[in-house]
Amino acid sequence: MGIKNFNSEDVEIHSLLESLGSDDGQERKKAREALVSKGKGVIDYLMELLNHPKHIYRWEAVKTLEEIADPDSVPILIEALDDNKGDVRWIAAEALVKIGLPSIKPLLTILMEKTDSVFLLEGAHHVFFELKEKEMLPANFPVAQLLELLKNPEMNQSVKPLADKILNKFSFLP
Repeated sequence: MGIKNFNSEDVEIHSLLESLGSDDGQERKKAREALVSKGKGVIDYLMELLNHPKHIYRWEAVKTLEEIADPDSVPILIEALDDNKGDVRWIAAEALVKIGLPSIKPLLTILMEKTDSVFLLEGAHHVFFELKEKEMLPANFPVAQLLELLKNPEMNQSVKPLADKILNKFSFLP
C-alpha cells in the first residue's frame, strides 16, 4: 500500500538498490550500471546505504558513486572514508581522486574538524597522494608537509592548523 506514494522511477531505483545486496555478482553489477546511467539523481538514494549493516550494500553504494563521479557526492564519499571496512574506504578515496579538485576543500574542512579518526587520516593521505601523483593539485600546494602529517597519527593535532592554512591560502578552491 505504501508504494502508491512512490512514482515509478522511485520504485525502479529502490528495486535497483535492493539488488545491490544480491548474492549474485552479475545482478549487483547490472544494478550498479543501471544506477550509474541515472546519474547524480541517485546520489541521495545511495547515501541511505552508507550505514547499512551489510557490507556489500555499502561497497556497492560507494562503487556506484565512484562511477558517477559527481562533485555532489563528495560529502558522502568523505563519510565513507571512515567506514569500518578497508575496501569501502579505498573505493571512497579513489572516487574522491576521480572527482579531483572539488574534493580538496571539503576534505581539508573535515580534517579541521575530525583528526581523531585513523581511517579518515589514511583515506585523506591516499587522496592527496594520488592527486599529487596525477599533478591535480594547485601550484605551491604544501602536499609533502600534509602527507607527512597524515601518515603519522601521533601528529594528528598538527593537521588542523595546516588544513586551515591551506584553505586560507587557496581560497579559490571550489
